[in-house]
Amino acid sequence: MSAKPVLLILSLIITGGIRSMAQPIIDLELITTGFNEPVDIASAGDERLFIVSRHGTIEILYPDLSVSTFLDIDDRVGSGGGEQGLQGLVFHPDYASNGFFYVNYTDTLGDTHISRFSVSAGDPDLADPDSELLLIYADQPANNHNSGDLNFGPDGYLWLCTGNGGGPANGNAQDTTSILGKVLRIDVDGGSPYAIPADNPFIGEPGVDEMWALGLRNPWRFSFDRLTGDLWIADVGGAIKEEVNFRPVSSGGGENYGWQCYEASYQSALCDTSIDFTFPIFEYNHNPFTGGYAITGGFVYRGNAYPHLYGYYTTIDYVTGNAWALHSDGMGGWLVDTLGFLVDHITSFGEDQNGEIYACEKDAGNIYRLKDLCGSFALTSDITDETALGVSDGSIDLTVTGGNAPYSISWSTGASSEDLSGLSADTYTVTVTDDLGCVQTGVFEVAQLCGPAIDVQVSDITTSSATISWSPSGAGLYKVQYITMGGTPGQITTPDTSVTLSGLDAGAVYVFRVRNKCSGTTATYTASGAFMTDPLRDGMVSGLEVFPNPTTGLLYLQSDMQDTPVMIRDVSGNPVMQYSVCPEVIDLSGLPNGIYILEIHGRSQQIILQH
Repeated sequence: MSAKPVLLILSLIITGGIRSMAQPIIDLELITTGFNEPVDIASAGDERLFIVSRHGTIEILYPDLSVSTFLDIDDRVGSGGGEQGLQGLVFHPDYASNGFFYVNYTDTLGDTHISRFSVSAGDPDLADPDSELLLIYADQPANNHNSGDLNFGPDGYLWLCTGNGGGPANGNAQDTTSILGKVLRIDVDGGSPYAIPADNPFIGEPGVDEMWALGLRNPWRFSFDRLTGDLWIADVGGAIKEEVNFRPVSSGGGENYGWQCYEASYQSALCDTSIDFTFPIFEYNHNPFTGGYAITGGFVYRGNAYPHLYGYYTTIDYVTGNAWALHSDGMGGWLVDTLGFLVDHITSFGEDQNGEIYACEKDAGNIYRLKDLCGSFALTSDITDETALGVSDGSIDLTVTGGNAPYSISWSTGASSEDLSGLSADTYTVTVTDDLGCVQTGVFEVAQLCGPAIDVQVSDITTSSATISWSPSGAGLYKVQYITMGGTPGQITTPDTSVTLSGLDAGAVYVFRVRNKCSGTTATYTASGAFMTDPLRDGMVSGLEVFPNPTTGLLYLQSDMQDTPVMIRDVSGNPVMQYSVCPEVIDLSGLPNGIYILEIHGRSQQIILQH
């Protein structure tokens, strides 16, 4: 049996649900203490954290908070100046197989070494101090601005940020022949001791090929967003401002961050105005109350413990302990949350293997974990939907968990109660604030359960019967009404979701309605459709044959009734085409797809056309 087209008119039913939003309140939670001037935290891709001491040791912090020494190069590290010492650590992306890690330190003469070391062959918790391979050496002019952070980028290359060398004002940051005050990018796998990536932006120009960007003063910590690959650089300022620079992963490099022409947005020296400087996305003034004097850069949070902290970049001032969190405004800009005082003398942040963020404090040797005080604050609900239009018997049973009582509750209806009742189908919003100031917003949809029959289908069509079926829509009874043009209407009432119509005329077009009501309301819902029964002889009336049927355009007629008028009607009986004599060809391509009836003047028979 060939399939027949069905025309349906259906209503939309809204389903219930909850959407929840919250603003984090960021804090630092003390984990352990007792390290000797820690200045960096790194992960080797496992459960251990590696804590770097400025005096020349790297210690392992295990999950049970026990500690062991991983590397001791105190004898070759010079840490007499406050900004000197063992300053940075990063593990090779393939550390699990090659055992390589990289450090930045100043030697006993105060000069910078970027070196590779290896883990010992027989102990994964112990490095080989004799395995040092020097990659880069830099003669430092003073004992400050020796910043030495290093990280592997999403491209697999080793990236380094260097300070400008400190001391009296110098031009190193703008000098392309010096590696000081720069972002450097090298390929530690492509040569010995390294190769220059072919797409470094200054290759072929006067200066150092390792250079990716310039114009930095003392970049104390930079990081890559582990999700997007974007680069964040916190640069310590001079007398006026501190700054955070942002480089999207799509950048081809060559940025000039301005020092010492600019200190953040403040023009500190007269420079070539034709230079296209890259200005920070965030800056703050030197101020003991609302700002600070030396920025420590952080990471974008990509962990799982605090969902509402996801995507936030946290930075803190070393001197004042004031902190800020930056996050996208969704339109290419940034929103800044002022966190106030957290902890002072934070020297560095670091990520563990899961993207959770830690921080180290210099004076007491404390290790902290970044946390969201609102992290356990959540809303859940049980929604009772409205049974029918106009009944207003829906409800929302709200449950507040976590957070700190008492709670302040505000609904979009103006109510301040925890639960709502007597609701019609609609969207409702609630804002809940706890005693700490944590905010949760829930958006709820109360649906209308009763509606028109859905998923209506017609099947098992014969010359005298057809089955109409549908999916339940909240009603107790359904009334199916059907009629053919000029015929006698029929009706069946059923609690089921299908009926079989019998005693139908062959080759006839039937229109039908599935109607229903719901208790407690007088509203009536209707789903409509149409179908045709099989003709006794498909496509043939005595003396007339049409083909092809179904057709997508031209319909050909073979007839011995050339002088007989012909009419084509739609399923509602309205004429759509009329001919005074029977044509040889009828073009239906201009009509909407559907079912049509071809009538021959003076004949009681019809031909059902599918187009």
